[in-house]
Amino acid sequence: MARIQQNPDVSVLRINSWLGVNEHPDGDTELRPGEAAEMVNFRITKDGNLQLRPGMRTVHSARAWQGPIRGVWRGRVKGELVTVFAAGGRIWVFDFGTTEATEITDETITDGATTFFGFARKLYIMTGHEYLEWDGENPVRQVEGYRPLISVSRHPSGGGTELEQINKLTGKRRARYSPTDGIRAYQLPERNIKSVDYVRDLADGTDIDADRFTVDLTNGTVTFHFTPANGINTIEIGYTAGTDFRREVEAKRFAEFFNGGADNRVFIYGDESNKALYTGLDSAGNPRADYFPDLNVLDVGTANTPITAMIRHHDRLAVFKTDSAYSVQHGVINLEDGRAVPAFYVSTVNRSIGNAAPGQAELVQNNPRTLFNSAVYEWSNQAIQTLTNDSRQSRVISRRVHATLRAMNLKNTVTFDDNERQEYYIIEGDVAVVNSYMTDTWFIYRDFDISHLFTVNGGLYGTTRDGDIVSISRSHTSDNGREISARWISGSIAFNRDWQRKFVSRLFVTMKPEAKSFIRAGIRTNRSQQIAQTVSQGLITFTDANFRHWSFGTNRQPQTRRLRIRANKLTYLQLVFESRSDWSTATILAASMRAMYSGDAR
Repeated sequence: MARIQQNPDVSVLRINSWLGVNEHPDGDTELRPGEAAEMVNFRITKDGNLQLRPGMRTVHSARAWQGPIRGVWRGRVKGELVTVFAAGGRIWVFDFGTTEATEITDETITDGATTFFGFARKLYIMTGHEYLEWDGENPVRQVEGYRPLISVSRHPSGGGTELEQINKLTGKRRARYSPTDGIRAYQLPERNIKSVDYVRDLADGTDIDADRFTVDLTNGTVTFHFTPANGINTIEIGYTAGTDFRREVEAKRFAEFFNGGADNRVFIYGDESNKALYTGLDSAGNPRADYFPDLNVLDVGTANTPITAMIRHHDRLAVFKTDSAYSVQHGVINLEDGRAVPAFYVSTVNRSIGNAAPGQAELVQNNPRTLFNSAVYEWSNQAIQTLTNDSRQSRVISRRVHATLRAMNLKNTVTFDDNERQEYYIIEGDVAVVNSYMTDTWFIYRDFDISHLFTVNGGLYGTTRDGDIVSISRSHTSDNGREISARWISGSIAFNRDWQRKFVSRLFVTMKPEAKSFIRAGIRTNRSQQIAQTVSQGLITFTDANFRHWSFGTNRQPQTRRLRIRANKLTYLQLVFESRSDWSTATILAASMRAMYSGDAR
């Protein structure tokens, strides 16, 4: 809590809770006590205290790949928990125990923005140019693609029952025949094919030798040199068509899981179009990430604007374009032949608000967040689930940092939800805008050289723009030896009487005792007075001992320090906390100040 207490002669400012930054458009005289007009490299803790941001320490340098890390993923592959990243046109696995990186690629891939997703005990990798997979044992390879069973119960002359759609990833297909009437010539479902890959007798599960049949690629026929025995679906022919649509899959850059109440389909998007592709189930009912049936295409809105983000929300899929938002619902269509096939229905949620940052929608406390028009929008459960047109379906939650967001190019931002510390990050270049959603506060980090964030066993890690992997922790008091420069400046405080002059002689600062605790505190006034003093509240420790700044403090209870300051005839003042060091930390619990009135302002 922060408040100003008054009597006829004296006014007391007390700040017991810090409220983050507020870049108020009408100036800093409108700010509440505890809000900052400027706040750089300070954060707000879960208990509402003001604290220097954590520092960084490199755990692995970019010597091997000599360039930026393009994407990071942590999860399980074949049951093992691994950290995987893309850098230098290769894919690497990083071991936090040995701090060693091991390459898992045999061939160079596109050295560009890369995303990952785990599915069916494998890891899939998307670069916008390749679609790759890693099984946890063998090197990364191109996803070959499932060979669909497109037709069954075929008569040798053709016909039969359609079963599975062709796969966009590959030209490979298969068809099953029911031999009859001694016919030896078998017509394939397509002509002008590339190859016949095998002919299999399903009665005994063996492949028929190639010298026992003749293939006509132009007419798409297989002619046996013997008469196959009559049967039902006893001959399977695998072939490769002359064309495929693999490039449509490889051009996508992002993925999301959805299938109504389950997560057994992969939706991929991100090729600057309004189309998303989604995977299918094979003939045995197994979900696959290497099967994109030809008709499994989701068209969202008009073709003029691309899909920029997808995120599953309960049993709906929220889809965002650059200027609009949609909700996708799972359903079923009954075909004339009696088959029931899945269908996905698209409904409009909002026609004027969407998402500008490709692939950067986050689900924060079960509400989707998107970046649009220099702001962070939070979408309500009601908006996605009930498709209401209520104006409250989305709301701007970032007005307090609008000026900083306006200076950022949202298309180039990276977002991250650090659920461990309940902090939501928006990063571009060396600037990070952070929302502590537990305390409903915002703060800004600068000189924050981070391109991606991820967590490992509760710890926060990042990758730098040079390609290093770094630990981000309060145990690091510098950014790899570089000083952290931090400042917190309150709004202009008039002690509720902007028409009177004041006299201030004391500032009380309460800090948490901890090793290497150090800050400079003071005031600025409208008379250009700047007064600052050092506040130190360290604990004795031999860990990373620095005898230039030694403390014999042993009391772990919070301590209040009285600072003597003398500022006369001021009308407004700003409270200031500053730090610039590579060795200190600080947690400020409270601050108080008393002002005495001394006549009318002139």
